[in-house]
Amino acid sequence: MGLENVVRAALGEIKADLVLSGGEVINVFTGELERADVAVKGDTIVCVGEIEEHMGKGTKVLDVSGMCLSPGFFDAHVHIESSQVTPTEFARLCLPHGTTSVVWDPHEIANVAGVDGIIEVLQEVRRLPVNFFVVIPSCVPASDPRLGGAGGEIGVREIERLRGEAGVVGLGEMMNFPGVLGLDPGVVARLNAAKGMRVIDGHCPGLSGRELCAYIAAGVRSDHESVSGDEGVEKLRRGMFLMLREGTASKNLSELLKPVVRLRLDMRNCLLACDDISPEDLKEGHINLRIRKSIEEGVDPVRAYQMATLNTATYLGVDGVLGGLAPGRRADMVVLSDIERVKVEMVFAGGILAAEKGKTVVELKRFSYSDKVRGSMHVAQKIEPELFAVRHTRSSATVRVVRVEEGSIVTREEEAELSVVGGVVEPSPADDVLQVAVLERHKGTGEVGLGFVSGFGLSSGSLASTVAHDSHNLVVVGASRMDMAVAARELVRMQGGMVVADRGKILGALPLEVAGLMSIEDASVVIEKRRRLLESAKKLGCKLRDPFMTLSFISLPVIPFIKITEKGLVDVNSQRIVEVIKK
Repeated sequence: MGLENVVRAALGEIKADLVLSGGEVINVFTGELERADVAVKGDTIVCVGEIEEHMGKGTKVLDVSGMCLSPGFFDAHVHIESSQVTPTEFARLCLPHGTTSVVWDPHEIANVAGVDGIIEVLQEVRRLPVNFFVVIPSCVPASDPRLGGAGGEIGVREIERLRGEAGVVGLGEMMNFPGVLGLDPGVVARLNAAKGMRVIDGHCPGLSGRELCAYIAAGVRSDHESVSGDEGVEKLRRGMFLMLREGTASKNLSELLKPVVRLRLDMRNCLLACDDISPEDLKEGHINLRIRKSIEEGVDPVRAYQMATLNTATYLGVDGVLGGLAPGRRADMVVLSDIERVKVEMVFAGGILAAEKGKTVVELKRFSYSDKVRGSMHVAQKIEPELFAVRHTRSSATVRVVRVEEGSIVTREEEAELSVVGGVVEPSPADDVLQVAVLERHKGTGEVGLGFVSGFGLSSGSLASTVAHDSHNLVVVGASRMDMAVAARELVRMQGGMVVADRGKILGALPLEVAGLMSIEDASVVIEKRRRLLESAKKLGCKLRDPFMTLSFISLPVIPFIKITEKGLVDVNSQRIVEVIKK
C-alpha cells in the first residue's frame, strides 16, 4: 500500500479492513494500558484511538472488550535447527503463542551446507507470515580445524555475499571473543565485513572489566550467554543489549532478572530469547511463557511485554515498523484474555488472522528442499563393528573417559580401568563406561574419533545422531560395537537423524533429512517420533532426560573440559588432541 493510501486510510478517507474494538492496548511506548481501538488497512496499522470514521461497509469489526492488545512477540535469538523442524513448522508452532518475529542465527545449517544452506532457508522464510530476521553465522567452523572440521565455511567473502540478501540483518553471535580481544586477523576481517549492518550479536560468558569494554568497542551489541546477575548488570551498564535466555537446555532468565528488579534498573536493553528450544517445549509455549515468568519474577507486566516486543525491534533498528501498536507499524497483534498469565486468544500477522484458540489457522505450505541440503551424508568408510575398536597390546587399559552430567553441556575427564579382549579395549556397561565415536560425514575424509563416555547409563544398545554441535558430524555412543555400527548405518541410510538400536535392531528413528538437522515432517509427527526415541533410550537403561541433547554437545570442543571430534579426544583447555589410552 503506497504512502498516499496509508495517509488517507489513517484519516478515515479510505475505510479500514479490520478494526479491533473495545480492548486495552498494552502501550509499550509509554508503559501503560490504554483504552483504544485499532484500525488496520492491508498489513498496516493506520489508526489507534477513536476510529468510528475508519469503519465502512467492508470493515470487519472484532469486539475485543475485556481483552488486551499487544504487539506481536519477538524471540531475540534462536537456532531454528535445534527444534528439529523446518522454519515452516516452527512458524506453525510459535504463532499460536503470539510470536510473529524471530531473530534466527542459522549457525547449524551453515556448518553443514555453508552459504548454499543459508540461501535456501532464506527462500523458505520469505514465504511465511512470521518475520524471520537472519544473522550471518560468524564462527563457521566453530573451532580450530585441527580439532575438528565442518561441512561449510563462512568467511569474509561469504559475509559480503550474504549481507545483501533480503532478510539478513547482521552478524551472528561472535563466539570467538578471545579472537576479538587478541585481534585475530580472521575475526577482525569478519567484524569489518559486517560494519554498517544493523547488529553484531555477541557471545561472551564471564567477560568483564576492560576485556568486556574492548569486546563492545569492537562493535558487538548484545549477549545471550550471561549466567550470573552481576555479569548481566555490568553488561547493561556498558550499553549492551542483554538477552534473558530461557531455552530447553540453558535457563538464565530468573538469575539475570533478580538484580535488575532489585536495583530498579531501566530495562529498555533487556530482551527475551530462547536460543535453543525443543519441539515439545515449543508446542507448549514460546515467548509468551518467558513474559509470564518475567512477571512472576517481579517485572511490571507492561515492562515484560516491552522486553518481548519494542526492545528487540529497537535493537534491530526496525522499531518504526515493528514492536508496537501504532500508526504505520505492521499489524502484528496479539489478543490476550489475561495479561499476567499471557493467555493468547488470537494472533494477527500482517493484519491476517494467523492463529486462534491455540491453533494456527493460516495456510502454511511445505517447502521443497534441494539436494544441496538433503544429501548431506558423505561417510566414506564402511561401517562395521571393527571401525569402533580401540586397540591395545596389554591385558587391561587405563583410559580417559568423557563424563556427562544431566542438564549440563560441560563434560569432565575421568579415567577407568578396562579389560582388553583380543587386542581390543572393551567398554563396561555395568560400570556405566560406554564407547563413543564421531564419524566425519561432510567431505568423505574417512576420519573417526574414538573414546569412552560415562553418564548415559545404557545397559545395552546404542544411540546415534547427526545433530552434533557445531560441526554436526555423526556421533554414536553404545554398549556394543555391533549396535553402534547398526545405528550409524541407519543414519547414513536415512540421510541423517537420530536412532536407537539394540541387539542388531532399530528400536526408534527420527529422520532429519534437511542437512541431518531438521525433519520434513509435520511438527506433530516429529514430536511423536522424539517421544518414542526417548522411551526406547529409557528402556535401555538411559538415565538422562534427553540423551540426544546431551549427545549433541559431546563433540563441541569450545566448551570445557574434554570433548570428542572426528580427530579424536580434545582437551579443551589446552586445545590439543590427547590419547584415549593413558597407560
